[in-house]
Amino acid sequence: AVILSGSAPRHTLSRGAFCRAVTPGDQARVIPRRSFLSGHRMISQKTLRVLEFDKVLQLVQEQASFSAGKEAAISLQPVTEPRAVRARLDQTSEARKLLEAKPATHLGGAHDVRPAIRRAEVGAILSPAELMEIGSTLGAAHRIRAAVLSDDIEVPWLRRQADRMVEDRDLVAQLEQTFSERGDVLDSASPALRRIRSDISNAQARLVDRLNSFIHSTEHRTALQEPIVTMRNGRYVVPVRQDAKSRVQGIVHDQSASGQTVFVEPLFVTEMNNRLKELELAEQREVERILYELSSRVASGSGPLRDTVSGLGEVDLAFAKARYASVLRASPPVLHDRGSLSLVSARHPLLHGEVVPVSVPLGEDFRILVITGPNTGGKTVALKTVGLLVLMAQAGLHIPAAAESQIPIFSSVFADIGDEQSIEQSLSTFSSHMRTIIDTLPNVDAQSLVLLDELGAGTDPMEGAALAEAIVQHLLDTGARAVVTTHYSELKSFALEREGVENASVEFDVETLSPTYRLIVGLPGRSQALAIARRLGMPQAILATARQQLSTGAVRVEKLLAQIQTERRQIGELFERAREIHEDARKLRDRVQNEVASIREERDRILTQAREDGAQAVRDLRARLRQVESQAGSSVSRREQRELRARIDEVQGEAAEILGAPAPASPDEPQSSLERLQPGASVIVTSIGQQGTVLSVASGEAEVQVGLFKMRVPTDDLQVLSRREREREQPVQFQSTREAPPTEIDVRGWRADDAMRELDQYLHDNYLHGQQTVRIVHGKGTGALRKAIRDQLGVHPLVKSIRPEKPELGGDGVTVVSLGG
Repeated sequence: AVILSGSAPRHTLSRGAFCRAVTPGDQARVIPRRSFLSGHRMISQKTLRVLEFDKVLQLVQEQASFSAGKEAAISLQPVTEPRAVRARLDQTSEARKLLEAKPATHLGGAHDVRPAIRRAEVGAILSPAELMEIGSTLGAAHRIRAAVLSDDIEVPWLRRQADRMVEDRDLVAQLEQTFSERGDVLDSASPALRRIRSDISNAQARLVDRLNSFIHSTEHRTALQEPIVTMRNGRYVVPVRQDAKSRVQGIVHDQSASGQTVFVEPLFVTEMNNRLKELELAEQREVERILYELSSRVASGSGPLRDTVSGLGEVDLAFAKARYASVLRASPPVLHDRGSLSLVSARHPLLHGEVVPVSVPLGEDFRILVITGPNTGGKTVALKTVGLLVLMAQAGLHIPAAAESQIPIFSSVFADIGDEQSIEQSLSTFSSHMRTIIDTLPNVDAQSLVLLDELGAGTDPMEGAALAEAIVQHLLDTGARAVVTTHYSELKSFALEREGVENASVEFDVETLSPTYRLIVGLPGRSQALAIARRLGMPQAILATARQQLSTGAVRVEKLLAQIQTERRQIGELFERAREIHEDARKLRDRVQNEVASIREERDRILTQAREDGAQAVRDLRARLRQVESQAGSSVSRREQRELRARIDEVQGEAAEILGAPAPASPDEPQSSLERLQPGASVIVTSIGQQGTVLSVASGEAEVQVGLFKMRVPTDDLQVLSRREREREQPVQFQSTREAPPTEIDVRGWRADDAMRELDQYLHDNYLHGQQTVRIVHGKGTGALRKAIRDQLGVHPLVKSIRPEKPELGGDGVTVVSLGG
């Protein structure tokens, strides 16, 4: 369409031309399609129509709250500029984030009041309903600002929209003071209006009192049809019988339908009625003045009010997209510039019920996907799913696919799908499709997505197949991404031979004559025509004749495809079973890890409690020690002092025995055990109960010389010996008088508890004799003994590492143990 204003000249648009909208005073400018497409591109309306994008917009519109948002939703279009696409997706993500964090957020009460604002700007008096809608819209803006501008959620785009919205609290307060919920102007709207309405109430009361006295008087009662006071033409009257109207002097305002009653305003209340009418006119003028004043306030703030409505409309659109995404269980796609498309577990948004997801890779290893298979097999659904999800993403909508789905930003999308037969133009289906493709091909480039359904169909099979191959080759040469559906076997071979083209098929269940809708990439589909005919009851003789008409090569290919599909289905079932086993193993591993963690926590708790109990025992013993030492003095003989010292040594020994730690330092050695842990210190390695000498200390570990070899142990596994303890301790002799133990032990058939007791001594003996590696033969069996042994070896202080033996030496029936702690 061309928008013309002022004296702008008219232009005749040629087929395929575009025109930009112009503002008043501008010159309309026609832009040829070729130059337009060389800059910013747009998605054609035909593509949007055949992919049913308008139906998606209708579903988005249903999620909007008011007319501005609904209008924005139904006019939403895909864009091709990368920054705009990302911005639109971010808007949807922010709205979804806000609604998930604050589900009560809504735009209830918002209205598109821009027409009312325009009327106010030209001096019109707005109605109470229009003014109330403005107040309600300002209230909605206040709620949105409060939700968005809070510091507990990061939504920068929504914040910018909220900043556009005004909070004219004075106007809102005045509107609330002026109107009731039903839209009536309240007495509180102005002091003058309150006074006038008070005068009206008093005047009505006086007038009604006079008339009540009149109708109940004996003189006039017989002249009245009924003793009531009513109104006609805004004036108070009484009903008088037609035959008695001369008995009541006054003005006749109306009569009944039967003519038996006339409604008379008695002369004595005429002046009172006149006064009441004057007051009512004054009330009307005051109400109009109030409405005009409010309308003027709206006009003076029209700019911010219009921005508020626009901001609310943008937010409403974002909320609608977010709610629709939640309904679809959709995810924002990953956008990139590499040109490859990857839809994972994608679902067509317009299908209902159990929708089978499809996964479509395109552009990484191949740029064109050729989908083959039987009719009603789901080929077109897969084609439309790809196109529609691309359009949704470029319109800023989340897509019904897995979160890892990737979509490039296409500068153009072309789709030729469905029956395009045109009776008006005398075009067959084939001709119509060709016309569309011919118009499309010149505009296709490496940033295009092309979707062609049943390419080459509707004409001679040989010529149609040749033409289809040529079109696919052209698309391949341009670098475009394309998805093509076809029945031609020649295209299957073409896809096998050409680099950059890949076959795909939609699985079909011949037994039920229904598609499974699972897309299988890398495998061409079978037409299934004979199988379907057989299931539908076609005579065997006719089927046999049909098979004879097939070439030997075609029959062989069909059998090969059938075999491949069967094997692929079996592999898929095995893969699914393997996945289930893997999941069970993962759950078992997690359970074991949790149980081990629980055991460790319990062990740490017990050790902590034991240390606390031991520390208390030490404190008690030290108290006893101080008591003993306090008995020593100058009056004590040397013999008694020796006895007290022996008793002190005895108490210190008891403390060391209770704690399983070095005895408390004697007064002549005040350093703590940690302070005395330095190179050259004599220590006990508590985990093996052997004495050694510290060579170095670093990062919570110490290198200790124990007998003939060195070992690294945690510092909390060492007890530093005092001078007296070093004198009492005998040097460690590792040269055992016993013969060196064997480096292999066979525990097959043993109970786990018996085996572990024997293995503990076995490992100890080999460790003391300097053995580096030993073998434990436990057999395979059920695996229970192997598991118990390896679990215990994993936490044994003398074991450095464990591994299964080589297959030729026993495999998993033998565990090789490296000693060293």
